Amino acid sequence: MNGFKAIILAAGQGKRMRTELPKVLHPLYESNLLDFLLDTIKSVFGENYILVVSPKIKALISDNDHMVVQDVPLGTGDAIKRAEEKLGNFSGNLVIFPGDVPLVEENTIRDLCREHIEKNNDCTLVTTFLEDPKGYGRVVRDFNGNVLKIVEEKDADEEEKNIKEINTSIYVFKWMYLKEILPLLSNNNAQGEFYLTDAIRYFVKKGKKVGVFHVNKEEVLGANTQEELAFLRKILKNKINKKHMENGVIMIEPENVVIGKKTNIEHDVIVYPFSFIFGDINLKKGAIIGPYSYININKRVKGE
Repeated sequence: MNGFKAIILAAGQGKRMRTELPKVLHPLYESNLLDFLLDTIKSVFGENYILVVSPKIKALISDNDHMVVQDVPLGTGDAIKRAEEKLGNFSGNLVIFPGDVPLVEENTIRDLCREHIEKNNDCTLVTTFLEDPKGYGRVVRDFNGNVLKIVEEKDADEEEKNIKEINTSIYVFKWMYLKEILPLLSNNNAQGEFYLTDAIRYFVKKGKKVGVFHVNKEEVLGANTQEELAFLRKILKNKINKKHMENGVIMIEPENVVIGKKTNIEHDVIVYPFSFIFGDINLKKGAIIGPYSYININKRVKGE
């Protein structure tokens, strides 16, 4: 996509996962959180992307041409600063993603970029609505519905905590304006970090045009705990199985069948319970899989 470059912020430690494995490298069936998102990013932006990673993650993955390292976890605003040198003379639009939102759809990203251009936004903020927004930054608006700022939960007052519209941590920024604002970000907050979310307040203060793009909540749910990650896996499994059944695959007990993102199955294939099918393969009409089958042509993901 011309005029756009993606940045994936994947340097978070993921302490609430309670494991030594970095959060973005946690398995998502045949892949992991980061690789699953990266496949989608590449389908939209090609090789126009940058990964901001921690030293530990850098040692576990091999994508040196696109990586920059955030040595000390000083927040998302600082993470973008780490990418400045690699951006060089780039003067287009940055599409920024957290590394733990693997379910965002390719078409959603394309629609986001299209709307950003058509509305001539200086920043487009991606939001969704949650009945229980605990843990997410809230989108604060004025009486006319215009975005004023994003407030992280730890810095929010009681009124702001009741807001249901949340920041998904996906944004599109005109880089020429964001670059000017990055030095203004402060770490005077509960976390002692430089929040990229504070850039929204500065964009508003400087009279820049901030637009909002709403998405389905299931596409942008992240995972900070093992329980939340298990929920993402369940969403993914149900979504893939539903697609196959709509295409005529006969699936016995779909709740007990797991199919990879890249697997193609023709109509009239029968899949019995406790079958696991992964890889870029095609199952022909009339095939019978299972019960208790495991098919995986993928190599083990480094870091798992």
